[in-house]
Amino acid sequence: MKDYSTALTFYQKGLEIREKKLPKNHPDLAVVYHNMAKLYLATRKYSMAMKNIQQAVEIAQEKLPSTHPHLLEYKETFEKIRMKM
Repeated sequence: MKDYSTALTFYQKGLEIREKKLPKNHPDLAVVYHNMAKLYLATRKYSMAMKNIQQAVEIAQEKLPSTHPHLLEYKETFEKIRMKM
């Protein structure tokens, strides 16, 4: 729907709630960081996209097996953002 500002507001609220209830390195946080990175990528805010995807990758590398689909997807997104910068 491309309503990025509304989406960002809800991602931020969801992240805030999860950060209060979950450990800092919980894989659910990585999912939100990844989604926010993709949103920032779509809106060409590459530095914010990179910040979020780095957090997602760090959590996933610590908590998920190296072949986990989420980790692989986060790394792909990281590369897409890196290529745009």
